[in-house]
Amino acid sequence: MSEHNSPRGNWAPSKPPPAFNVPAVVAAVIAVLVAVHAGLWLAGEDWQVWSLYALSLIPARFTFPGYPMIPGSQYWTLATYMLLHGSWMHLVFNCIWLLIFGTPVARYFGVAKFLLLSAFSGIIGGLCSLFLHWGQVTIIVGASGAVMGLMGAAIPLMYGVRLAHGGWRPASIGELLTNRRALVFTAVVMAITLFSGGTGWTGNSFMADSSIAWEAHIGGFIGGIFAFYVLAPRMRPA
Repeated sequence: MSEHNSPRGNWAPSKPPPAFNVPAVVAAVIAVLVAVHAGLWLAGEDWQVWSLYALSLIPARFTFPGYPMIPGSQYWTLATYMLLHGSWMHLVFNCIWLLIFGTPVARYFGVAKFLLLSAFSGIIGGLCSLFLHWGQVTIIVGASGAVMGLMGAAIPLMYGVRLAHGGWRPASIGELLTNRRALVFTAVVMAITLFSGGTGWTGNSFMADSSIAWEAHIGGFIGGIFAFYVLAPRMRPA
């Protein structure tokens, strides 16, 4: 072969993979969360207070008819509380975990089911916080419930099963319950969640006036696992 001829067949040059290979929907969700927090940070205290009034989840709104609120906000804030974060550190941690665990879930499900699973997990997390703080004047914000849901949904993918004829599928519920590594991972996640909520090592504590919504973490995690098996194709034996 002449050195001036272009290589052919298997020797043809191929396009290299992208250096930043994150699903577009994951990048878009992170961008929205960052934009909301940055926008409120730049807008100042008045807008920050208004965002808590309009978008944060406050259990007292369900029990105190005279509590200051926009009519109907007690319901839509079960979803919109996920748009707000208490600090840059809170936002950064959520975005990191969203990037790590949201990526495999988005690749498996695609855009629509990824968003549905995230929203469902966050709402379940919000409901858990609502019921455990029923009637209290406490402000609940953060996408942690949705992020924990993505972590839960990633477990069947992380501990999937190789098929006898080749290929791969996610682990079934029964297979997860008998997989020691999956159980250890779940136990560690739950322990860290309860420890962070009880001691406030990430900056707040449910033992103080300000709180990490540890109930939303656990509720979102369970909701994510449930949503995974509802949305995933039926599992086939290995």
